[in-house]
Amino acid sequence: MAEDVLSIIPARKGSKGIPRKNIRELDDRPLIAHAIETSKNTSEIDYTILTTDSNEIAQIGRRYGVDNVIHRPKELATDEVPLAPVIKHAYMDSGRDSEYVLCFQPTVPLISKSSVGEGIQRGLQNKSDSVIYVKDSTHQYWKQSERGYEPISSDRKNRQQMEPIYEEIGMFLSHRSLVENGQRISDDPLFYKVDRNEGVDIDTYEDWKVAESILQRKQIVYRLTGNAETGTGHVYRGITLADHIFEHDIVFAVEKKDELAIEKLAECNYEYRVFDDEQAILGYIGTNSPDIVVNDILDTSIEYMESLAEFDSRIVNFEDLGVGSKNADAVINALYENSTPPENHYFGSEYFCLRSEFRYATPLSAIPSVERIMISFGGTDENDLTAKTLRALSELDEGYHIDVVLGLGYTGEGRLDAIMDEFSPSTRIDINQNINFMAERMEQADLLITSNGRTLYEAASLNLPMISIAQNNREQKHPFAHISRGCFRSVTQTMFPRRTYGQQ
Repeated sequence: MAEDVLSIIPARKGSKGIPRKNIRELDDRPLIAHAIETSKNTSEIDYTILTTDSNEIAQIGRRYGVDNVIHRPKELATDEVPLAPVIKHAYMDSGRDSEYVLCFQPTVPLISKSSVGEGIQRGLQNKSDSVIYVKDSTHQYWKQSERGYEPISSDRKNRQQMEPIYEEIGMFLSHRSLVENGQRISDDPLFYKVDRNEGVDIDTYEDWKVAESILQRKQIVYRLTGNAETGTGHVYRGITLADHIFEHDIVFAVEKKDELAIEKLAECNYEYRVFDDEQAILGYIGTNSPDIVVNDILDTSIEYMESLAEFDSRIVNFEDLGVGSKNADAVINALYENSTPPENHYFGSEYFCLRSEFRYATPLSAIPSVERIMISFGGTDENDLTAKTLRALSELDEGYHIDVVLGLGYTGEGRLDAIMDEFSPSTRIDINQNINFMAERMEQADLLITSNGRTLYEAASLNLPMISIAQNNREQKHPFAHISRGCFRSVTQTMFPRRTYGQQ
């Protein structure tokens, strides 16, 4: 780069909004240190100086490698003095002959070196006299006038439809001609927009807390499965956890085959990435170096987990009974019980993630009689327990309301049509395949017939009596139906007559 760029960091001792702000520690470093380190590590910046009226701030500046410290005279260190003459003084006193000057205020500690550099490049490439670093601050604003308060916008719109409004963040690139004339901004400046997180400008304690929170955020890659074969249980767990994690950033990773996961994640507006295969996911993780990798994909292989172990990430697996689980930092198996689980393994129903629609549903208190029976086996229903259960219920003499909820991968609707003809006219049968609000459906049932999986826990949260039938060998290992009161392990004649259930 032909043009020389000088970075000037102004930091005086007389801060009032947050006393001694520039030397207070943010993420274990003085606030001023963040600006110095970013400036020193930005390749587009040739020289970094600190202008201050404080010996203490100057000492910190030298400790963190600032190239030069300029002593600011008292007349330039008052509340009333704008930054333009401060920057001019520092520039003239530095002895540098730089073409451009960057005013880098320490109150913007989160801006990245890449953003700083890109803003400089934009100014130099366009031969602009000045660049103002801004963040999007679009909102409904009002101003006070002689007639009272008036809206800035002429009409009411959602924020997404409004003309953008940008806010300065305290960073300016200026040509030397402007600085020498006591200016920072030309009549026709360029603008460089940074992400809102990078543009946090610390003026108040609230701003400080926001910056602190952002610096402490962890990056999580959450890999999950969700297709016709595996169902949506993994997807709902991932969404439930994401709903409760505000302090960290989550990116979901799915494969192209996980159509149900992609649909649900898009519906909930969570960030996700779609990959061709497992190797592509490993490549993404290796490139982005997340703090935590979550595997919600059932059993893992030793090869996959050994590949993950090469990265500097903590690994958490759900419902993993595979050989790869021994390489995880934590394994959570809510559907299984283990009296002596291995270290860092967490088993049992207390770790079940109950989705919000069930957390806020109304539990049943008493069921005077069984009139509405719900059948739900989810997924592909590999052994067609839906049809078998429906045929068994066709032998009932009394009329019932039977509510059949099919899994999204179920394909045996034709068989159900033939079975429905065997019921008495007094029996009402509803069959649906895509239910958006399962809790509301369960609230209306008196008895649930389901598989030995997650639906058991959801029904238990509603005090709903149920009959559990394992679909496969894996579900036979789920012990919740064995040990919880109110669950029947097999279909027996005792459930067919109308019966009264007390509180479960």
